[in-house]
Amino acid sequence: MHILLITLLLLGNSLLTAQSFDATVKPIFAAKCLSCHNEKLALGKLALHNSDAALKGGESGPAIVPGDATKSLLIDKVVTRQMPPGKDKLSDAEIDQIRSWINTGLAKAPTTIAHVSEYEVRGILQARCVLCHGSGRKEGGLDLRTLASRLKGGKSGPALVAGKPDESLLLQRIVKGEMPPAKEAKELAFELTTDSEVEKIRAWISAGAKEGSASDYAPDNLVRESDKKFWSFQSPQRPSLPKVKNTNLVRNSIDAFLLAKLEAKGLSYSAEAPQHTLVRRLYLDLTGLAPSPAQLSEYTNDKAPNAYERLADKLLASPHYGERWGQHWLDLAGYSDSEGFGQDDGVRRYAWRYRDYVIRSLNADKPYTQFLTEQIAGDEMSDDWKTSKGPASQQLIDRLAATGFLRTTPDPTNSAERGLLSERMNIVAEEVEVLSSSVMGLTMGCARCHNHKYDPIPQRDYYRLSAILQAAYDPYEWRTPNKRELDLALDEERQEVEKANAPVEAELKRVREQIDLLSAPYKKAGVTYKRGELEKQEPELKAKLAPLQKESDDLRGKLKQKPHTRVLTDNDQPSQNYLLRRGDPASFGEPVDPNVPQVLRNATLKSYEPLSPFPGSSGRRLALAQWLTQPSHPLTARVAVNQLWMRHFGRGIVPSVSNFGKSGVLPSHPELLDWLATEFVSSGWSMKSMHRLIVTSQAYRQSSNLSDALLNTDPENVLLSRMPLQRMDAETLYDSLLQVTSRLDATPFGTPAAIEVTDDKEVIVKTATAGYRRSIYTLHRRQTPVSLLDAFDQPSMTPNCTERRRSNVATQALHLMNGSMGWNLARYMAGRIIDEAGTSREKQIDQIYLRAYSRKPTIEEVATGKSAIADFEKQWPDRLKQDNADAPLATQSAWLALANYCHVILNSAEFSFID
Repeated sequence: MHILLITLLLLGNSLLTAQSFDATVKPIFAAKCLSCHNEKLALGKLALHNSDAALKGGESGPAIVPGDATKSLLIDKVVTRQMPPGKDKLSDAEIDQIRSWINTGLAKAPTTIAHVSEYEVRGILQARCVLCHGSGRKEGGLDLRTLASRLKGGKSGPALVAGKPDESLLLQRIVKGEMPPAKEAKELAFELTTDSEVEKIRAWISAGAKEGSASDYAPDNLVRESDKKFWSFQSPQRPSLPKVKNTNLVRNSIDAFLLAKLEAKGLSYSAEAPQHTLVRRLYLDLTGLAPSPAQLSEYTNDKAPNAYERLADKLLASPHYGERWGQHWLDLAGYSDSEGFGQDDGVRRYAWRYRDYVIRSLNADKPYTQFLTEQIAGDEMSDDWKTSKGPASQQLIDRLAATGFLRTTPDPTNSAERGLLSERMNIVAEEVEVLSSSVMGLTMGCARCHNHKYDPIPQRDYYRLSAILQAAYDPYEWRTPNKRELDLALDEERQEVEKANAPVEAELKRVREQIDLLSAPYKKAGVTYKRGELEKQEPELKAKLAPLQKESDDLRGKLKQKPHTRVLTDNDQPSQNYLLRRGDPASFGEPVDPNVPQVLRNATLKSYEPLSPFPGSSGRRLALAQWLTQPSHPLTARVAVNQLWMRHFGRGIVPSVSNFGKSGVLPSHPELLDWLATEFVSSGWSMKSMHRLIVTSQAYRQSSNLSDALLNTDPENVLLSRMPLQRMDAETLYDSLLQVTSRLDATPFGTPAAIEVTDDKEVIVKTATAGYRRSIYTLHRRQTPVSLLDAFDQPSMTPNCTERRRSNVATQALHLMNGSMGWNLARYMAGRIIDEAGTSREKQIDQIYLRAYSRKPTIEEVATGKSAIADFEKQWPDRLKQDNADAPLATQSAWLALANYCHVILNSAEFSFID
């Protein structure tokens, strides 16, 4: 009788809800929403054709909270005008009508928990329990990852009894607050089960604790074949070369494509730049260093018709090429030497191995396919690192250090309070962003919380791509950064550390012996004491040992860290991955398997098929690398050549270099982009070949002079009717300052140069006897960047940088003029100029111009320079007298006056711009 009464009440409520829906809300949905959220299409798995469907919700969870419109996602979306898309938004009156229906028409609707799938319960247990009851640890012999293992249970018996939640040990322990234990939860950085999660587990057990089935998942119907027809989702096709009138200006195929567009507008290339301009441009572009006077002379005296091409080959073969272009790749990867989380900006001691790997790879012209594969899955290419003992080879270390590409973003999880599930998910999300923006040219991050608003990338595809990385970055059985280190190092590195530590360890041994000697009388026979335990029991002993303990701590601080290699490797048994509703790490949607975006799956590409290369490795990342590096991949080659083009010409053929999707900017020269992409592949994915092609084109050799005609016809230089005048980026400026002032220490690789903060808060590089190393070898700390580099737009890695901003602000000039480093470099430069040119002001000015501007000064410039130096020289004697200088006033004044002049030249626009 009672069951019948309850059934009638529920049916009555349902009928009232349906009637209210039909009368008040359905007409609004029919007019504004049902085109996307009908019974057949149901975008986001949300249908609004009747009240039951509306109450069920979609991929993002319940759309409506009966009786509370303020908590209803549907109201949030229509109020903020996020939905419906397009211009036909809901009026305020229509929104009020829906709000009233939710608050009153649904107030008496049933509030019992809806159907709970096994995969949702599995997600809750993964988030809260498997760290202690999973693949690594099985406390009490209990594994909670699968239904079978839960039914089997552990030492205490079965963990659950289907249909009987109150008899299930799993639920009993959770309800009593015994599991997960609060103390361990804090230590291991996982959160306790919430009340709603407990009720979901109870409801699932009550319903029979059934295994999940494929019927619980929605079919893949969110990406249509028409979506795949967008230009960047199609494989590049090699176009034929266009015909041009001025064939004498075509040095290679690039020129044909550019000239065709120019001639269609009645334009042509600008005149070729002067010889000294070209050589300076080429040096700075390919090596990041200004040419020396000797190098200028060598090129000027080379009268061969192919002298320019030979210079390009020489610079591409220079070890400085890898240092210059390595910085560009480190931008894309988001490289930093520190963790960069708030004030916890601890140094990653051996992160520099990844930086060195990049430089060595570029100098060796490693094929881009191999370069990418090693960075995405160097650990999965071979299992030799598992069996390596003793000193490791540079090749092995490089291949494993390459995986640092996916370890660049801030990771604060060494600290338990900063290692909760939400933070782990953020780390995975940032690595997805690094990968997708730098290699794929897609804004995948938009789909973390909902289906992409512009591109055909469903939220499900985002979590499929994320699942590829989660075999290594398993958010449920997490490994902290200090557990992602391998004991791999070169023999000389080990010996260096052992030699440095030997005297310190000898002193530590002496201190320990003294501690043991003093402690002996206080120890009881047969009792084992933990560290510090005896001192707590014996205050007298504690006072005696205090000086020795301090000495011991100080000595430990002097020990050099054992050399290691930072890597990314898979967990032995990856956890199940989920679509997370609204990106909430604790709101589990359907399970997802690792895969690539549907919109990029086409007939010309082999499918993404992960196969384990050896036990303990899933093969997911290796399969991703193999899928990305197929010759016909729609994005990989295009994105790579577009990045190279942008860094040579200041603007990409696709200006939105990290967004090749529908919301990105269309290519200015689509045929040229596809020609370059196919040429890149046919060259064996050689980056040096692409550089050579670009810098030997006539387009690259143009003058940067801007006429009125060009300003009117091609104001933004989209057609490349001239070479853009570009200011040096931060690193080129810094390195060139060192080069022209003779303070560059060219030592490559290894531990980065230390930095320090002055009393006036300027962050500078510590001065060394040999000078300063290149900026790429300077310690890069996220919270304390070198002030000079920071002023000139060195990017902060949050999480990476695909295109640098270019500011022009007063602080840049002020920093160059007033910063301590600028003046010190100018003084040093003046001293070396005097050594080379003697006391002749003409010869001194001549050398300064050759160093700084790569040209000789004009007669007028020599005269102006001599006059300026003379004025400076008159002012120094009085200043030196005030300072009680002990050097001869005349000699000192002549040197410092020349330093003033050098300082002015180094602060000039001609020095800091690349013409």
